[in-house]
Amino acid sequence: MALGENIKRLREEHSLTQQQLADKLYVSRQTVCRWESGSRCPDLIMAKRLAVELDVSLDELISDEDLKEFTKNDLPFHSDVVKRRKELEKKQKQILEFIQLVGGIFLLVSVFCRIQLEIRVPVWCIVLVLCAEGVAFSARYFISRKLDRLY
Repeated sequence: MALGENIKRLREEHSLTQQQLADKLYVSRQTVCRWESGSRCPDLIMAKRLAVELDVSLDELISDEDLKEFTKNDLPFHSDVVKRRKELEKKQKQILEFIQLVGGIFLLVSVFCRIQLEIRVPVWCIVLVLCAEGVAFSARYFISRKLDRLY
């Protein structure tokens, strides 16, 4: 339904004539007629006043569809895509926390070994940590690509 059709339908539901609605909005009857025919559209302020006068939200007034027919499952924040995105964001956060944890532990151990024990950190230790960090960064990269595809 177009805006003009909505205005006409809602006006008739409230048992108002074009003249009565025009008087309430302080406009001419011809203005209301033009809105209903679609040759003109009310400005934003007038559309808000129309919505208040006709007891509907601005969304209902300008919508092409009947909003009352929507169920919660039709709304975008209940879709599977959004749920999947939230799951992926949660995994991404866990991976980042893992990266920080491993990096922090390695930093503490290597500083402790170097300063307190005057021991050099073995190369295999560095390689092992770098591999773990590489796997974590790769997993984060693939998850972020999946997230990008969901948009």
